[in-house]
Amino acid sequence: MKGAVLLGGLVLACTRPPEECKLFNMETAVNKLEAMFQKAECDLDYIEQKLEFEIRKSLPDNSVEQENPVKLLEELSLVKLRCKSLCGQLQKLSAQQKETMDCIHTTLVNTIGLVQHLQHQADLELSPLSEEERAAIQKLEGLTILGVDA
Repeated sequence: MKGAVLLGGLVLACTRPPEECKLFNMETAVNKLEAMFQKAECDLDYIEQKLEFEIRKSLPDNSVEQENPVKLLEELSLVKLRCKSLCGQLQKLSAQQKETMDCIHTTLVNTIGLVQHLQHQADLELSPLSEEERAAIQKLEGLTILGVDA
C-alpha cells in the first residue's frame, strides 16, 4: 500500500514527505491566515488615517455634517477590533493544534510499543520488520511537525 506502512496488518504512518501530508500543513495554513489578518489590520489603519484626513480636508470648520463621517470611522474601528480578536483566536488555535499533534504523536509511539510488547508476551512467531517498516517507526519516533518541536 503506497503512502502507508503496515505493521502486523495495521497502518502506522504516512511515508510521504511532511509537506504532502495535509495534517502537517494545517500549521502553515494557520500562519498564512494570521499574516493575512495582520496585513488587513495594517491596511485598515491606513484607510482610517486617509479617510480622517480627507474628511477634515473636505469639510469647512464650521459646517454641519450631512452624513456623519465620524460614525464611519467608529465602524472602521469596530472592524479593526474584530480583526484583532480573530488574530488572537488564530494564535489560540495554533497552540491547540500543536498540543493535539503532540498528543497524537505520543499516542502512536505508545501504541507501537504496546503492540510490540503484547506480541512478545504472546510468544507470537513474528517475521522481522521490513526495512520500510523500520524506517517508518524511526521517522515516527523522531517526528517533528513543520516548525513545531516535538
